[in-house]
Amino acid sequence: MSISKIQYDGIVAAVVNPTDDAGAEFLEKAFLLWDKTGAIEYFSAEPPALDRLNGRNMLVREHAIAMPGLIDLHTHLPQYEFAAQGADALLPWLERYTYPQEARFADETVAIAQSENFFRHALAAGTTTVVAYLAPHAPAAKIAFESAAASGLRAYLGPSLMDRAVPESLVTATRTAEELLQSLAAAYHKRNRCELVVTPRFALSCSPEMLKMCGDFSRKNNLFLQTHISENTDEVAAALKMFPQSESYAEIYDKHGCLHQKTLLGHGVHLTPDELALIRERQSVVVHCPTSNAFLGSGIMPWRKYHENHMRTGLGTDVAAGTSLSMLAEARAMTEVAKLRAHFMKENAKVNVTSALWQATRGNALALGRSDLGRFAVGNCADLIVLDDKLAETVTHGARNNYDTLPERLQRVIYRTHPNMVSMALVDGGVVFARGA
Repeated sequence: MSISKIQYDGIVAAVVNPTDDAGAEFLEKAFLLWDKTGAIEYFSAEPPALDRLNGRNMLVREHAIAMPGLIDLHTHLPQYEFAAQGADALLPWLERYTYPQEARFADETVAIAQSENFFRHALAAGTTTVVAYLAPHAPAAKIAFESAAASGLRAYLGPSLMDRAVPESLVTATRTAEELLQSLAAAYHKRNRCELVVTPRFALSCSPEMLKMCGDFSRKNNLFLQTHISENTDEVAAALKMFPQSESYAEIYDKHGCLHQKTLLGHGVHLTPDELALIRERQSVVVHCPTSNAFLGSGIMPWRKYHENHMRTGLGTDVAAGTSLSMLAEARAMTEVAKLRAHFMKENAKVNVTSALWQATRGNALALGRSDLGRFAVGNCADLIVLDDKLAETVTHGARNNYDTLPERLQRVIYRTHPNMVSMALVDGGVVFARGA
């Protein structure tokens, strides 16, 4: 049976449900039912009345954990093929690996194969919503939108727009870029769970005209805008040299209309207090990419400090400097780099497992303005994953693991996540991934 035809109307399993950035709801067994539109209509540790179960196709998994689907707020589709290659500093790494790989997407056979592979692996990792940069070529962007729609996940996508300081094969003129955005918006925006994201790669690859067009287009059409900021100290210095009329990296974007409530800023490792104040005033989101920042030696974003200062924050895998599409692994990295920052910077930087899980689900949903995602509640979308967390155990025969409370199981899920741990993913109550199907 094809995955698209598998349909469940409810689930009974242990549940970890993020509540806020400080904790989660742990239910040893919970009943979750949704209606034909994919909206949750019942969620409780108490079983519903029997008449509500009539005709239901229930999924019951012993020793499984259900949680809201994971949300990846920052990653790069074309880069997945070379994830974890290079480990150079950012700018030379882009030159050696990223730009040549993205140029390959001019070949539509490459774009098709790699787009399908990317979305398949994202779902297998438990990601039900992804925000991704695409290659700049128009056919490749269209292929990515169509592949996302076929996969069934939620996808916020945009071609990386660049008009200077990159290889000629990746350059898109400002007018051509605007026409491409108009075409993609008409064909794909808010269809089949897809949305268009305006995507100026970063200040170093965009002229003032390109940045202004992106800022204007995103505002006029109420679209998300994604870009990079303050990832690497050499990048920051180069950006200020390229835009000498601006006093900071954040000001470059602000002067061109690119900082607003729907702006997603990847990294933000080296932001100054003035930049933080500006970003907070514009209500833009700073997206933490801990694995990527460690891989390229960029530094550690102070997530706890930003969050406590009422910054809007997110979390993303940032493949390919991020080494996998697993948001469970990214949540682990978030907790680990925070410990290092707390030790070396002598500040309150620590992040616990439930805070990291909240950011990877409910927190990222709120960054997208989606109050209906990232948490189980009546009326929310039935986006969820089912985890076989026995794969995280060391005891495989005989007696059960003694450390078997749900908080302890979650700890193992985050710290000892396994490539095959996600057994099923559902979006709007429909199965979009089932391991072995």
